[in-house]
Amino acid sequence: MVYNIDDRPADWGDQAVIDFVLRCDGKAVANGKRHNYPLLLGSHTFVKGFEEVIIGHQIGDVFEVATTFPLNYRVSELSGRVGVFSIRLNAIRLPEYQALDDDFARDFSDFDTLGEWRGAIHEELTERRQISANEKMSRELLDQIIADSKIPIDRKLKNDVFESLYEDFLFELEDNGMSLETYCKRSRQTPKQIRSQKMEEAVRIIQSESVLHAIIDQEHLLVSAEEIYEEMTALAEEEGEDYDTFTQMIGEEEMDSILDQLGLEKAMQFVMDHAVYVDEDPCAVL
Repeated sequence: MVYNIDDRPADWGDQAVIDFVLRCDGKAVANGKRHNYPLLLGSHTFVKGFEEVIIGHQIGDVFEVATTFPLNYRVSELSGRVGVFSIRLNAIRLPEYQALDDDFARDFSDFDTLGEWRGAIHEELTERRQISANEKMSRELLDQIIADSKIPIDRKLKNDVFESLYEDFLFELEDNGMSLETYCKRSRQTPKQIRSQKMEEAVRIIQSESVLHAIIDQEHLLVSAEEIYEEMTALAEEEGEDYDTFTQMIGEEEMDSILDQLGLEKAMQFVMDHAVYVDEDPCAVL
């Protein structure tokens, strides 16, 4: 059983029911958004500093926490990156613990037995690990291709991409009611360091897209009508629109961007499908 608390702020041992959105570089992170997420304060299931910032807040409070993810963070695409969590505290509860059995599963999940619930959790975690491993592998492959290639970087393009990234970053801070000074203080970075990071990110974006576009041209990769339809259907669903209405809303420039992104993803998949993986054995005889 869970008792609702409404006469005091959140404290250790409470179950905080929260909405949160995670953004890195001003952009929402995939799978980084939750609604009415029940978090036991003191479980330390989130990145360091996340639970601490909830302590002392009242129901209805909206607040943020900036954090730097550890280099060995379990979600590889977040490793070493700086993120900002936007949080809203919806409720405070004091849980009364019950036995982990089938009744517990029926009360707190959509499953009839604890075994079924455990199986579903295991399947979801396995899928997440596979996605994380694939993303890590794709970055490493792309880094290797970039390292082996001589890719000229147009100065104007680099500056344009940098300005876009930096402006998005500042807009995201403003949208969340946070000043650059506050962000720097919380993330322990200087404005110069942040600008340097954005410039490095701009260079890598240009290098990555240049390599993938070259692969598209060389291998004559084409995005099929079926792939376009699937992507547009998914985007329409995200926007809460039907397919026909959504496609009419899309402008020519935005459509070109969607098609380009599909092409880049197809090229990256081509790289992964044709990569040769070698197990490095330090004891092997040369």
